[in-house]
Order: sequence, then structure tokens, then C-alpha cells
Amino acid sequence: MISVHYTKNLKASPDTLMRIMLDHENLDKLFNASFKVVKSEEPAELKGGVGCVREVKIMGLRFFEEIIRADASEIRYRVLNDFPVKAHLGVIRFLPEEQWTQVHYHIRCKAPWYLPSGLLRHVLMKDIKNCLDKLGAYCDPR
Repeated sequence: MISVHYTKNLKASPDTLMRIMLDHENLDKLFNASFKVVKSEEPAELKGGVGCVREVKIMGLRFFEEIIRADASEIRYRVLNDFPVKAHLGVIRFLPEEQWTQVHYHIRCKAPWYLPSGLLRHVLMKDIKNCLDKLGAYCDPR
């Protein structure tokens, strides 16, 4: 099992950060991937929230992720169909502080047999670090 974790303090409220991260059609500004909503959230859920399924295209791969929890304290999502990784769970936690929000981004998954775990760990770590760095620049563009 691979586990990567990155934490960053961002100058925005948890609610603002949650809404940015649930704006799936614009996540290409934060990740080196394209996103398209293929199934809307369940009734009475936040826009882009629980039940929403998004198509992700990255490095020539196409796969689907489902939002399984979404509120101002946490977003959880999983990769469907165990492709390109198995047992994937992404968790983004928003912990409010006085002037900022501490964001914890954690991904755990199993690498497929053809992809070295160390390489996958490196790619995932780079991806979530870049995401939170871009999110920080977006929220506080000094």
C-alpha cells in the first residue's frame, strides 16, 4: 500500500477551499490533468459533492473518480474500477486556524504490478504538492 501526505497553510476559509476543490471543471488549474463531470451529485448535496463522478485524463490515461464525502471539513474521493491504481482513497481535510486554513491532502492506494511503487509514490506526491501550491497562489496571489 502506498501512502502520500502533504500539508499546507492557505489563506482562505475551509468553505472557500472546499468549493474550489469541488469545482471539477476547473481543477485543471490545480492539477496537470483535465476533468469532466459525467454524473452529478446526489439530490440535496453540495454542487460537485457526494455522488458526483468525474472523468480524469492525465498522461494518456482516462479514469473515473467518485466523491464519497464533501463538507467544509473534508472531501473524500475514490478511483472507480481499480484503474489505474487499486484501493485508491483521496482525503483532503480543512482545519481552520485564525488567519488561514491548514489543508491536509492524503492519498493511499496500491500500485498495479507494472508500475514500481516508488515511482507512483513520487508522482502522487509531486501532484498533490503542486496542487496545494497552486491553490495557495490562487487564494493569496501576492
